[in-house]
Amino acid sequence: MRTKMVIVISLLLPFSAWSQLEKIDTQKGNDDYRSGRYEKAIQDYTKALEKDPEYMEALFNTGNALQEMSRRLSEQAQNVQSEEEKKKLMEGAKKASQKAASQFASVAKMAKTKEEINKAQYNLGNSRLMSGEIDASIEAYKEALRKVPTDDDARYNLAYAQHLKKQQQQQQQQQKQDQNQDEQKEQEKKEQEQQENQEKQNQQQQEEQQQQQQEPQQLSKEEAEQLLQALMKQEKDLQEELKKKKNKKAQRVRIEKDW
Repeated sequence: MRTKMVIVISLLLPFSAWSQLEKIDTQKGNDDYRSGRYEKAIQDYTKALEKDPEYMEALFNTGNALQEMSRRLSEQAQNVQSEEEKKKLMEGAKKASQKAASQFASVAKMAKTKEEINKAQYNLGNSRLMSGEIDASIEAYKEALRKVPTDDDARYNLAYAQHLKKQQQQQQQQQKQDQNQDEQKEQEKKEQEQQENQEKQNQQQQEEQQQQQQEPQQLSKEEAEQLLQALMKQEKDLQEELKKKKNKKAQRVRIEKDW
């Protein structure tokens, strides 16, 4: 992604010494920017903005310097082995891009001409994209094209951002499908475990019933006493019945002998 930078060599107009210092600070920042001293350039632009908070050239080029810092940090992150260090560098790159986006958004609001708005929105799109805000970058590129429809750089970066958006949607859809599959597998696993537990319980119940049928039933002390009393009563009743039968039989014999 190419970044548009507004570097204007300002003439020192005889309005005021304050105005001259503002432009001088900005020019120093531009020189540092060309030399790759982005942190120093930001310091110079900041001094200019302290004199005029709405000085668009200093605002715009502060965003450019921040964006180049972000790019440099991202490149460094690709060349380190430590995951902790890589994470730290990428976080720094993201923060720098977010700060740059804030600068370009301010310029876009202040800009008067279509060309100025186009440049601010284009660079805003780049910053949003590098900070991972794909939707916001797409809107910025579209706005840049609305102002200057012939901007091929904005058209190219818009297509690239839309491609990334499509990939993101596909990844999210795939993740959702994978999640649904994992949930379905987990549910099937739970159902299988429940079925196995139920079968195990049924088997245990059957084994217990079979064991109870095979083993003699154990009586409690009370049941044993009741059974003993019942047996004794039956024995007593039987003895009395036999005694009665014996008496009757003996009586019949005596009568028969009497003939």
